[in-house]
Amino acid sequence: MKKKYIFLSIIVGLIVVILGVFGYEYHQILITANTISNNHSKIDQEHLKQGKPFSILVLGTDVGALGRGTEYAGNTDTMELITVNPAKQQILMTAIPRDTLVRVKTKKKTTYTKINATYALSGASGVKKQVSELLNVPVDYYALINMGALEKIVTAVGGVEVNNPFSFTYEGHKYPKGKQFLNGKEALGYSRMRYDDPDNDYGRQKRGQQVLLSALQKVGKSKNIIQINNLLSITKGNVQTDLPLNDLRTLYKNYHNALNKSEDDHLQGKNATIDGLSFQIAPKSEMQRLSNKIRQSLDLKKVKVNNIEIKMNEMQTSWNGYNNVNYVLPGNAKAYVPIYKS
Repeated sequence: MKKKYIFLSIIVGLIVVILGVFGYEYHQILITANTISNNHSKIDQEHLKQGKPFSILVLGTDVGALGRGTEYAGNTDTMELITVNPAKQQILMTAIPRDTLVRVKTKKKTTYTKINATYALSGASGVKKQVSELLNVPVDYYALINMGALEKIVTAVGGVEVNNPFSFTYEGHKYPKGKQFLNGKEALGYSRMRYDDPDNDYGRQKRGQQVLLSALQKVGKSKNIIQINNLLSITKGNVQTDLPLNDLRTLYKNYHNALNKSEDDHLQGKNATIDGLSFQIAPKSEMQRLSNKIRQSLDLKKVKVNNIEIKMNEMQTSWNGYNNVNYVLPGNAKAYVPIYKS
C-alpha cells in the first residue's frame, strides 16, 4: 500500500513539474511576444479572436539591427504579402519585386522610387499604405524581419525542405537541382543568391518563398511549447510587428490549420530605365490579377484597381518594357534611390 502511494506521489509530482514548466515557458513566450509586438488596437485583437481572414506584409531587411543608423532601417529587399484564411485552411504568399516603381507621398515631399525604399521614407505604416494602394487590397499588419536571423530561425525549426529549379553554387556551398533538405546556413544562402539565377530577382523571390513556407508549415505542425519559445527568443530584437501577440493560444487555435495548404505568387513587372537606373513597372492587368486573387483569399469582392502607377503607365508614349525601356516620370521628375552607409 505504501509503495502505491509513493508511486502516485511520483506521478503527481511529475505532472506538477510538467505543468510548471509549461506555465513558465508560456509566460516567457508572452514576455518575448510583447517585446516584438506593438501599436495594435482592440479592434485588431477582436478580429483575430473571431478567426477572420487577415493579411500581413512581411518586410525583410539586411541592414543589421532594426532601426540602425536612421529613424528607419534602410531598404526592405524582401516584400511578401501573406493572406491567412482559416476557413479555407490556406495561406497565399505574394512577392512584390523590390525594384517596382511607386510614388511615395510624405508630408515633406513626393518621391518616385523603388518600393523597397518606401520603409526608409515613410516607415512601416507607409509601406502598408503603399502596397494597399498598389493592389487595392487591405494590408492589416506588417512584420519587419532582419533576414540575418533567418539562419537561426530555420535551425530552430529543424531545417527546411526546398525544390531547387537548377543547380548552383553560392558562398562555397553546392545546391543541386531538385528536392533537398537545408540547414539554417544553407537556407540563408539559398534564399540570397540572385545574380546566377536566369530569372534574376524573380528567381530569388521564389526560392525565398520556398524557405519561408517550409518554415511556416513546420511551425504550424509543432505542438512543442519549448520549441516555440526558443523560436520567439531568436526573433527578439530581429522582428517588429503590429500583429497582436498577447493571446497566442487563441491565435494558434484559430489559425494554425491555415498552414495546411499554401500557394505562392508574385507581381510580374516589365523592364524600365529611369535616369540610368533599372526599375520594374507593374502593368495594369497584372495589378488587377493579383488584386482579384488576394481579395478572394480574404473573402472580399473584386474591385477595380485605379492608382497613380496605372496613370503613369498610360502617359508613356514609347515605353513598352521590351525594346523601348526608357520610362518618363510625371513632370520630368527625377527618380530617387537612397544609398545607405554600412
